[in-house]
Amino acid sequence: MSWDLYAQDFPDVETVAAIPDDFLPQPLGPREDVIARIKAAIPAADFSDPSWGLIHQDDWSVEVNVRDDAICNGFSLYVRGGGEAAMDCVATILQATGTRGVDMQTGEFFERKAASDSFGVWQSYRDQVVAEVRKPKPGFFGRLFGR
Repeated sequence: MSWDLYAQDFPDVETVAAIPDDFLPQPLGPREDVIARIKAAIPAADFSDPSWGLIHQDDWSVEVNVRDDAICNGFSLYVRGGGEAAMDCVATILQATGTRGVDMQTGEFFERKAASDSFGVWQSYRDQVVAEVRKPKPGFFGRLFGR
C-alpha cells in the first residue's frame, strides 16, 4: 500500500483540470539521464534495477518506477511510511527532474503543503486498514455462538 504520484512534463497551469486537451508533454530525455539527475539530488537512491529505483530510510521509502523505455516520458513515485522527510524527497526528485507531479489520491498537482495533508490522510487510512487486518478474529465456535 503506497501513496502514489505520477510525474512528467505538465504545462504551467493551476490545476490538472486546466490542462488543455491538446497538450502534448515533452519527453524528459534518456532514461539514464533522468536516473542520473535523481541520483545527483538523492545520492542514497539505488537504481541497481534501472526500472525501479529505491530510496529507503528508517521511517519511509520511495520507489521510483522509470520503466524500461529508452526515452523517459514520465515516472511514478510510490511512497511508503511516514513523515515530512518523505515529502521533501518527493519535492527534491521533482525539482531535479524538472517535472510536476500529480497526487493520485487527490488528482491534483503536487504542492508541498497540500501533499503533506494528502499524505497524512493516506497514512491515517493505511493505519486503519492495518489495524483491521491485525484485529483478532473470532474462531469458528465464537462466530457460531456469537462470542
